[in-house]
Amino acid sequence: EQGIKQSFDITRVMFSRGNVSEKIRFGKLVKEGDVVLDMYAGIGYYTLPALIHGRASFVYACEWNEHAANALKFNVMDNKVGDRTKIMVGDCRKLAKQHNLVNLADRVSLGLLPSSEGGWRTAIRALKNRCGGWLHVHGNVPVKEAEGWALWVCRELSNFAREEGKGDNFIILCSHMERVKSFAPTICHYVADIFVGPPEFQSLIDNQIILESATRAGILQSDSSFLPSPADIAPPSCALSPDGVLSQEWMR
Repeated sequence: EQGIKQSFDITRVMFSRGNVSEKIRFGKLVKEGDVVLDMYAGIGYYTLPALIHGRASFVYACEWNEHAANALKFNVMDNKVGDRTKIMVGDCRKLAKQHNLVNLADRVSLGLLPSSEGGWRTAIRALKNRCGGWLHVHGNVPVKEAEGWALWVCRELSNFAREEGKGDNFIILCSHMERVKSFAPTICHYVADIFVGPPEFQSLIDNQIILESATRAGILQSDSSFLPSPADIAPPSCALSPDGVLSQEWMR
């Protein structure tokens, strides 16, 4: 697929052809020399494009399905990028603490469906303190709630950044929402590209506009205007909760 060899046990591991456009896009987003953390690596869906097409200098890849992890180990060697990859098997949140995955990443892939919410704090910790970086947040979201979801994600990330001491001047800017595929009627798989870091390390919008907003978080709209995330924004219906539609304990 796109010059990348992918091997896996079809009886044990997920593979979605519908994700091909996002894998291509991610490979183009990664910049040469980037350090990437792939928190839900699978067989290398985004790890391999980052290394092969994006020319990332190194990828830390976490995966807790042993069958997928074994395929990933094979795939990085088969594609001759094993020397630029560290594969860790287990819960990415625990692995990040065990391996001190903090203050090292330029970019974090959060490719877990239906929600990657449980990994957001870990992703914030992983970004470089000096310049911040990019989070690529996946989620299954009702189409009518897409904008509200992105605003809510930005607000949550802003809270985590503050709690983790990432710097008083950090901003949270969603520059793009990519519709990857339909998941169910009226629900789509989206990816939000979100910059988290000091304003001087982004050139998408006038810094002063963001710094004057109450939460310093929000969306860059198609007309290049800034839509701030309200401090009291309500969680969307797809947010994880103890008694909601998505109530899986393992995701929280």
